[in-house]
Amino acid sequence: MKICLINNLYRPFSRGGADRVLEITRDGLKEDGFDVFVISTKPYFSKYIDNKNYYLKSFFHYLNKIPKPLRLFYHLSDFLSIKKYFQIKKIFKKQNPDLIVTHNFKGLGLLIFKAIKNSKIKHIHVLHDIQLIHPSGLIIVGKENMMESFFTKIYYSAVRKMITSPNLIISPSKWLMREHEKRGFFKNSKKIIIPNPVFIKNDFDLKNKKDSAINFLYVGELEDHKGIMFLLNVFNEFSKNKNIKLSVIGKGSEYDKIQRLKNKKITVLGWKTGKQVKTAMQNADCLIVPSLCYENSPTVIYEAASLGLPVLASRIGGITEIVHYLGGVLFAPGDEKDLFKKINYILKNPGSFKKIGIKAERKINKFSVQNYFKKLRDILN
Repeated sequence: MKICLINNLYRPFSRGGADRVLEITRDGLKEDGFDVFVISTKPYFSKYIDNKNYYLKSFFHYLNKIPKPLRLFYHLSDFLSIKKYFQIKKIFKKQNPDLIVTHNFKGLGLLIFKAIKNSKIKHIHVLHDIQLIHPSGLIIVGKENMMESFFTKIYYSAVRKMITSPNLIISPSKWLMREHEKRGFFKNSKKIIIPNPVFIKNDFDLKNKKDSAINFLYVGELEDHKGIMFLLNVFNEFSKNKNIKLSVIGKGSEYDKIQRLKNKKITVLGWKTGKQVKTAMQNADCLIVPSLCYENSPTVIYEAASLGLPVLASRIGGITEIVHYLGGVLFAPGDEKDLFKKINYILKNPGSFKKIGIKAERKINKFSVQNYFKKLRDILN
C-alpha cells in the first residue's frame, strides 16, 4: 500500500508536536513495510531539495514576520491557492497513492481537500488544533468569545464546506473532536480518538542529581500564547529561593524578551534536538506546561511521562484529559497566584510529586508507538 502523508511542516523545517507526530507516523509506517511519501512546504526562497518527498514553496514560514493587519490577505490567498491545488493534483497523478493522510494544512491551501476529493482516494484527516475553525489555530484563555464572532463563523462555514467528510477523522483528544462536531464538521465521517504516539525506550536512566534544588523544565515554542512570559513572571517571584531552578528549551519570537527578563534562577537553552531534550528531562524534577491557549494533546507531556518526569500544567483543552489519566498537577491557566501556590506545593512535597511521575511512566505504555500502530493497522486493514 502506498500512503501519502500531508502536513504543512516536515523535517528539516519541523517546529512543534504535530510535526513530530507526522515524523513518528512516517517512520513507523515505513518500518511496517508501507510505501510512504510526504507532501509539505518549505520557505518560499529556500533551495532545499528532497528526492523522496515533495516540498511546495510557501510564505507560511514567514507568517510571524508579517504585520497582523496584513495577515488577513495571506490567509485569503492561502485559502484559495489554485497553484498548490494543481501542484498537488499532479503529485497524486504521478504517485497514485492508495491512501492520503492529512494533518495541518496552513501553507498548503484548503483546495488540497478538493484535490483529494476529486482524486477519489481514501482520506484520513488527523486533528491537531482548531485550524479548521479559526485561521490562527488558537483559542486564547479569556478570549473564547472570538470563536462565536461573525468572521469566525463565516470562516469555519467555508472550511467545513470545502473539507466535507473524509473517510476517517482521528483526534488525540475528546475535547478537540467535540469542538469540531458542535460546529457541524465531519457529519458523514467515521471518528476515532487515538492519543498521540510516543517512543518509549529504557535507555535513559535517571542520574544522581548534583544539587538539592528542584529543577523545573519548559519545552516548547517561545511564544506568548504558550504561557512562557506568564511563567517567567511567576518564577521571578522565586528569585531569592535557593531551592528552585528553571530551564527553558525552545525557539520563537519571544526569545530576546525572555533573555532580558530572566534572572539567575532561569537558564535559556534555546532549541535542542530530541535527544538533548530527553537528557534535559532526565535532570529535571518537573515539566511545566503553562499554556494560555487551548492545547489539543501536547507531545511533550507524553515524552515526559515516558521518562517518569511529573507534569505541572494548565487546566485547559485536551491537556486536562491527558494529565488526569497520567497524573500530575493542574493549575488555572493564566492565574499567577494559583501557579505560585502549586509550585510551592511541589517545593514542599518533592517526594510525593516524584511518585506521580513514577505512576505516569507505568501508564504511558498505553500510548506507545507499538500500540498506536496496532490501532492504525487495524484501521488501514
